[in-house]
Amino acid sequence: MGNIEKLLDQEKKRMDNLAVPNDLEERLRSALENTLQKKSNFKLKVAVAFLVVLLLSYNMDTLAYYGKQLIGFENVMTGTLKELNEMGKGQIINQSHTFQNGVKITLDGIMLDDNNMVIFYTIHSPEGNVMDVDSDLIVSLTGFGNRSFTFGGQGQANKDSTEMKWVVSTHQTPKFYERTLKFKAVMKHTGESAIISFKLNRNQAVGKSLKIPINKKIDLDQRSIILQSLTASPITTVLKGQIQDIVELGFDYIKKNRFRPEKLEIALIADGKEIALQGGGMSTDMRGIHFDITYDALPENARELQLKLVSFGGDHDTDESVKLEKGKTKKFEVLGQEIEIENVYESNGSTYITFTTEENVILSKVYLNIDGQRKNLQETIPGESEKVLADDRTKAIIYYTRTMKFEGTGKELELNIKKIRYSQNYDMIIWKHSV
Repeated sequence: MGNIEKLLDQEKKRMDNLAVPNDLEERLRSALENTLQKKSNFKLKVAVAFLVVLLLSYNMDTLAYYGKQLIGFENVMTGTLKELNEMGKGQIINQSHTFQNGVKITLDGIMLDDNNMVIFYTIHSPEGNVMDVDSDLIVSLTGFGNRSFTFGGQGQANKDSTEMKWVVSTHQTPKFYERTLKFKAVMKHTGESAIISFKLNRNQAVGKSLKIPINKKIDLDQRSIILQSLTASPITTVLKGQIQDIVELGFDYIKKNRFRPEKLEIALIADGKEIALQGGGMSTDMRGIHFDITYDALPENARELQLKLVSFGGDHDTDESVKLEKGKTKKFEVLGQEIEIENVYESNGSTYITFTTEENVILSKVYLNIDGQRKNLQETIPGESEKVLADDRTKAIIYYTRTMKFEGTGKELELNIKKIRYSQNYDMIIWKHSV
């Protein structure tokens, strides 16, 4: 018992002699604050994570909706494409290629229907010269067996010229067996190319189409056109037809009376309002000469459709010869087109013929026989235009005067016209349909 008391007394003396470090209070305060801060940060992180999960859950449909939209193409989209894009229609591709000079091209997405395919792509140039880059790029699209698609569209650059958005529409649709397409861009000055392959997801096509058979022949002077069909789809409305079949082409060739159509303007009207024209084209093959005209999509619930022939023209073969005299005027017609010789004169070893026609009439192939020698046209010197009211005073006609120059002079002059190009205005309804 005495030993225990002795040990306790020694321990008491040791404790009494302990010295408290001068910075102990500061250490304890720092440790306590650090512990509280860690606990506080942990709680904050948990709260933020919970809030993020809550927001994502609440807006998941919205995020998915905007993820299906093409961003930044609003200024180069038609009204129909804007509506389809806002509905989340189309297939997002979002594949890019960066060239060695830092230029990047991105295939953003496509919209597909039974009439055509719309391609959305972006050119990015960090140096701020995207317009020059675009001029240097050759863009193409191929399908199975390297089948090429032709297309047309429009692009727009941003203010600092670092980015350009393009929207182009193909003139053909992918065949049913074409699943993988190749989008290619080549830089002309270096030859460097980018190939972006993508698979078509036909389940994401923007919708079905309605094809209306027409099969109506329209006689126009000595020519005719056949309206074959009108196909309305969510993106566009396409009119298809024929100008000449292979038999008619053959007869024209034999008779040396060929006609090369160049201008066919047909307006599509829905419920009294004209549908915006997007483009068109003509092609000649073993079946004849065919045309297609593309318009914007029809409005919903359209009740009455009309096609109005606005104008039609082209380059015609002919073989008209007219004798001329220096210093005298003359008026004559070629294929119904009036030509008025205003003056015939000589100057510096050349013969000049000043003549007037309607503005849309061009003598596309002409010679001048001078004393039996055929002379080629050297140049046509521009002149002046004059607007004149027609006889019925309902419209104005523009007449254009210019001068042809031929090398050489002589007494006997004969103008030989081999080809004449002109278009004629019609402005008449050629088809009606009630839906």
